[in-house]
Amino acid sequence: MNDESHPLTKLIYRDDGRLRSGWRFAISVVLVIACNFLAGTIALGIVGGERSRLLEAIFRPILMVLELAGFFFLTSTFDRPQTSVWRYNGLQRERWLRDTAIGALLGFVMVGLGVAFIASFFKVSIVSLRVNSHTFFVSCVVLVVILCAAMVEELAFRGYPFQRLVEGMGPVGAILVLSALFGAVHLQNPHIADSRAVQFFAFSNTLYVGVVLAISYLRTRALWFPFGLHFGWNASLGLFFGLPVSGMSDFSVMVRSRAYGPQWLVGGNYGLEGGFLGTVIITLGLVYVLKYVHAPATEVVKPETSVAEIPPGSIQPSSGTAADL
Repeated sequence: MNDESHPLTKLIYRDDGRLRSGWRFAISVVLVIACNFLAGTIALGIVGGERSRLLEAIFRPILMVLELAGFFFLTSTFDRPQTSVWRYNGLQRERWLRDTAIGALLGFVMVGLGVAFIASFFKVSIVSLRVNSHTFFVSCVVLVVILCAAMVEELAFRGYPFQRLVEGMGPVGAILVLSALFGAVHLQNPHIADSRAVQFFAFSNTLYVGVVLAISYLRTRALWFPFGLHFGWNASLGLFFGLPVSGMSDFSVMVRSRAYGPQWLVGGNYGLEGGFLGTVIITLGLVYVLKYVHAPATEVVKPETSVAEIPPGSIQPSSGTAADL
């Protein structure tokens, strides 16, 4: 019997000899877990577990580099792209600064609207304000941490694993699976168990924003816009307004604030993502993405769509076709 026609061979390999998308997705998930473990081990070995900001300042950049190197290795080994590994992974140079800046601005506007609503109908108070050379330096370090953290999560949830899953099962299934995982990894964050309402909205809103970020990737064919949106949300919420980011207050350095209002609405100590107001804000972001975020004008987009006018060529043309798991 010809090995190429063996059922087990067909289960593992495509007709062109490459691993099926499902296997490449599974390998990439294992790689993400391994990168987190290795980066955490290195960071803990350098600073120990006492200084959380310093730990994050070492952990996040190392993790970002490890993920990039790992996904580039998988791309070169298993995918055989007809373009550069950067472009194949959604990190092409075209429009990178523009898309990142627009995404960051959208994130800032979304958070600003939420804070303005709370201040108008309830109360937002500044708990502490410390502006000096030390807090300025720490804020710069935190800014780098937020940048790296946003890129790390985009690489893991909208990068290579997501792209291979879209290749195998189409955009709808891939968005649901990776967005659910995106929400699940935040279930251990501080203050998520403050109430049932916060727990529900923290998970559902994180899943929801994962959908928005995934659609942003599919519509731009690049990670830059979702990266900018992710970064803008976290930086404006934590650094600028001094409010909790997914239950964490480590990003609030110069200014630390507190939002008052019904916990189910404003999220309590978990932050905007833990309340219904976060759902409304994310919906506004989704509307903007669907209306204004598109692939570059130089690229031809077919009229047929499957998810909110996502171009069917959103995943690299040379990477395969759907139903390849």
